[in-house]
Amino acid sequence: MPDKSIAAAGNTLVPALLALEGLGFEVTTKSSSVGETTIAVRGGEKYVAADPVTVLGLIKLIELRTWHWGASDSEIEKTLHKYRLDDLIGSQ
Repeated sequence: MPDKSIAAAGNTLVPALLALEGLGFEVTTKSSSVGETTIAVRGGEKYVAADPVTVLGLIKLIELRTWHWGASDSEIEKTLHKYRLDDLIGSQ
């Protein structure tokens, strides 16, 4: 059993915004009839998602996989199978 746990919820929004600012991003939020959008910009980088926690996830994705973040067909197939999501292949 993990000693520590965190879940994306309302109480993680402000800490995520503070973390983005701490990383040097200029952050804006927009509301529209279709929902919320968080935009984080730093230099030539721009990250856009529905919430600041997801923006942080995109930043980490780029840190780990670079701007060539996409998965190959074999990686997609292997990962979908690993997590028992094989049925998603047919719905794409």
